[in-house]
Order: sequence, then C-alpha cells, then structure tokens
Amino acid sequence: MLLPQDVAPEKSLYVIGGRIIETFNSINLRTIDTKTLYTSYVSMFRQQDLSFSYFLYALDWLYIIGFVEIYNDTKIKRCF
Repeated sequence: MLLPQDVAPEKSLYVIGGRIIETFNSINLRTIDTKTLYTSYVSMFRQQDLSFSYFLYALDWLYIIGFVEIYNDTKIKRCF
C-alpha cells in the first residue's frame, strides 16, 4: 500500500511521510510529541479523515528509512 493504484494519493504512506516532514519543517522543532505532531499535520493539511493508526504507519516508515528516531514511546526526533 505504499503506492496505491486505486486509492487517492493522500492515503499513500509516501505522501503522508512527505507531509510529516513538511510539518516538522513548518513547526521548526527537532523533537515533538507524537500527538502534537499528528494534530499539527491534520490542521496543516486539513485531512480530518486520516486515522492516528495510519499516521503511525507513516512514522514507522520514516523510522525505517532513518528520517526520525522514536524515544520515550511518545517523542519523535527528526534526523534531517
């Protein structure tokens, strides 16, 4: 489901991951609480239908490729 063919691009983990990076850049913080990042994302992109679980999948993908670090179970640190 990274590159969905029959689903809107906004549901792609690549697009959500890219938007998470944009959100990090716009708030200009190195670390942030996961819920705060999600709230900022939803308000910035007006994407109320994005579930928190799906948002976490995109964060997991960013962690796997080394763009973020996760610590204290709730804090996200950007590595870019």
